[in-house]
Amino acid sequence: MTKLLETPKELAERVGIPVTNVRYLIREDMLDHIFTAPGKRNPKIPNGAWEKYVAQFTIKAEPRTATSRRQG
Repeated sequence: MTKLLETPKELAERVGIPVTNVRYLIREDMLDHIFTAPGKRNPKIPNGAWEKYVAQFTIKAEPRTATSRRQG
């Protein structure tokens, strides 16, 4: 069974980043989350929020054209 919500610590362990980075993304409203306690405390991240964040903020690499600098 998949968990519907995970804590910042659980997400950090799952994706391999520091929990402070997860909390920063929550604070800056860059990562979908809900608060389960009054006063904006106890944030939980819904299933799929990390994948949505990665897709939204991934910068696509543009292929470089192969040009030769040699003349002659």
